[in-house]
Amino acid sequence: MSENNSINTIKDIFWRINIIISSRDLSRVLEPIVYMELLMADDTVECLEVPLAKFHALRQNVALLLKEIEIVKNKGSNIMRIIAP
Repeated sequence: MSENNSINTIKDIFWRINIIISSRDLSRVLEPIVYMELLMADDTVECLEVPLAKFHALRQNVALLLKEIEIVKNKGSNIMRIIAP
């Protein structure tokens, strides 16, 4: 991040689903893992690997947050005027 403490934003996202077929301990796993590379505005790359179930929980929580933000925006709340640039 830059020295002015601004929030780094996502410029691009690359993703894929990896399937773990087997491991040292188990002969057959077949567990899907979501792998994401986030290219940030400052050109750094952040990598995430999460099980499919956790990815769905993350996706649902982000959707809920976006819905809540939209509700607050539509109400014309003072809080949005305070934090908006």
